[in-house]
Amino acid sequence: MADDKDVFGRADALLRRNAAAHAANADPAAVPVLTDLVGDPPDAADELSSDIAREVFARVLAEVEGRLANDLEKRVADHLAGQVHTAVAAALGDLRQELANAIAAAVAESLQRRNVK
Repeated sequence: MADDKDVFGRADALLRRNAAAHAANADPAAVPVLTDLVGDPPDAADELSSDIAREVFARVLAEVEGRLANDLEKRVADHLAGQVHTAVAAALGDLRQELANAIAAAVAESLQRRNVK
């Protein structure tokens, strides 16, 4: 880490020395600002490569989305299948108990009515 500070310190000193040397005779209009275009304007080859890059990106994105959708659907189905099976088994268990209680109550009521007559 000490070497990093030393390198940064030397770079900072060099930049300050350069800035001081150029500050006296620098033309403010010669310094590019963020709104100035730096370099050559894009030509047809750059636009073509940009169009190709966009097309490749779109195709790759569509392929990845398709694969992810299929994989996600399979994972959700696998995950939900276990949960649905557990929920159905629990519901059937509850229904069996409720059905057994209802039958027992109906039989008891029927026997009680028979004995009352």
